[in-house]
Amino acid sequence: MSTTSWHAPHDLLEAYAEGRLDAVLGASLERHVESCAECRAAIRPLSDLRLLDDAWSEVRSRLESPEPTRPVRLAQRLGLADSTGVLLSAATSLRLAWLTGSVVALGFALVATLLAAGDALWPFLLVAPLVPVLGVAAAYGGSEEPFEALAATTPYGRARLVLVRTLGVVIGTLPPAALLGLFVPGPGWVAAAWLGPSLAMVLVLLALAAYIGPWPAGATLALLWCGIVVLSIRRLTPTWPVEATQQTVYLALAAAAVAVLVVRSRRTHRIGVAL
Repeated sequence: MSTTSWHAPHDLLEAYAEGRLDAVLGASLERHVESCAECRAAIRPLSDLRLLDDAWSEVRSRLESPEPTRPVRLAQRLGLADSTGVLLSAATSLRLAWLTGSVVALGFALVATLLAAGDALWPFLLVAPLVPVLGVAAAYGGSEEPFEALAATTPYGRARLVLVRTLGVVIGTLPPAALLGLFVPGPGWVAAAWLGPSLAMVLVLLALAAYIGPWPAGATLALLWCGIVVLSIRRLTPTWPVEATQQTVYLALAAAAVAVLVVRSRRTHRIGVAL
């Protein structure tokens, strides 16, 4: 189609405007119209200009003001700032896929415990306390989101950034884990007792991450907790990891971790993660 010797007939332009041409002919005619002023003038009366204006307005509005994501909309409903929703939605461990995987893992652990007829509580006690801990580690340790760049570009200070994400992970993971814990066989107090080591390990993770990073800290705590649970399987009672004496130790560790965080934040104006 030469722009100097050929011009599209009216019926062809009409078919193009109505979308009745096949892909090859439509693309060829469109290329011709782009470079032919006479054909552009001829096709203008055939086009629904109001529809085109509405379409372009919609495109501009979506590009300039994109639709808020679910976390942002949830933050708005809770009266929080939009920046808080953006901050939470960017964390890997607060995305739907990660949360779904955590619930599935907890479900399998619960099923394994139920199949053991209450004789083995270790599957659930092994998994449940680690879900929030690994979630907090994943909130800061992803290679796709360097923490230093995130801290430099958000409207929050480092301390608030760490605490907001940590609370987001804990609030997102504890409810389903606590709900599933109600179905764990054995003493009723076990359903809540596992929260003690879990929350203690979250605080210890934040303290350790300031020195060795979130992923090494998370891996260290996971290995230690697995060792405690395995020890209870072989030599102790099934509920030993969450009994009263051990809860006192977890409380002491949590207090020590908080003290480390406070001292470090006062000295360096930083808290938790220092990559």
